[in-house]
Parts: sequence; C-alpha cells; structure tokens
Amino acid sequence: MTLGALPQTVEVRTLAAREVRLAGVLDPSRLLRFSAAIVAVKQPVVVKADFYRDEEGRYVVSVEVTADVQVTCQRCLGTLEQTVASSALLAVVWTDEQASQLPPRYEPLIAGAEIDFWEVVEDELLLALPSFSYHGDINCGAKTGVQALGAEVAAVSGSPEKDNPFDVLKALKGDLDK
Repeated sequence: MTLGALPQTVEVRTLAAREVRLAGVLDPSRLLRFSAAIVAVKQPVVVKADFYRDEEGRYVVSVEVTADVQVTCQRCLGTLEQTVASSALLAVVWTDEQASQLPPRYEPLIAGAEIDFWEVVEDELLLALPSFSYHGDINCGAKTGVQALGAEVAAVSGSPEKDNPFDVLKALKGDLDK
C-alpha cells in the first residue's frame, strides 16, 4: 500500500457519512508538541483512519498511529529507540454533555464543522508515549550513579540471608551496654 500525505483539516461528519478511509504519512516536524517530547523521529508517522457511522448513528473515527522515535533514557540520559503506537475509537460530539453520555468504548472528540486532523494524530502520539523510558540493560545508569533495580537485586542475591534494617540499632544498643 502506498501512503500519501494527509490533509490537515477534515470535515469529520462528511467523511463518516461517506465511510472514507484515510491512510498516509505525516512529517513529524509539523507536530511541534510531539517533536518537543522526543529526541528524534526515524521515519514519518504512519496514520490510518476510518470514518463511519455506528449502529446508533454516531459519527466515529477509528485512528491508528505508529512512529519509530528516539527518546531520552531517564537513567543514563542517552537515547533510546522505541516504537510508539496507538489506536483509538473516537466518537464525534458537539458538547461536553454529549461526551459524558458516550458508551465506554468511545473516547470523545469534541468537534465543530472541521477538525485539525494533525492535532488529533499528535494527541494520540503524545498519549502513547511512555511516562518514563529506560534501557533494558542492567548497566544502564552506571555513569550517572542511578543503577537499575535488577543490578541491586543481583548484588544482594549472592547472600542467602536478607539484611535486617534493625541490625544497626542492635549494634548501637550493644555499644550502650558496654
């Protein structure tokens, strides 16, 4: 499948009434909030969107976005490659009241006649980013002094008995008795 460029603004209700499917790529440099949250993007963002009406007449957008990005590792502060992917089922509504009455399977998309489709894609990418990114390597963070939990566990697992935090108090009490 050949992917083309995506339109920035769309009339969601018109596309849903016609059951249009959009598939394309989006230049990540045009997504300013997403670009600020990551280090770099390796390839353009791939987007697939199906516009349709459900059995109850709601205007619905099924969106899937995928991007291969580089983010900052929170331990070693180096770069980490990740694939960010998200899929969402958005129901188009006019007001917050209508949004509160949606079934749980839908996320609300409050829209007027037109929406900024790039902004919807950017929101989905931002929601798909992990809160904290770490390398899986046990030595990650050795330079900054922030080791992975697995490194501490590996060091402690060599001793069969667990350290008692009250041993320090026992030693102090022993010193007072003398």
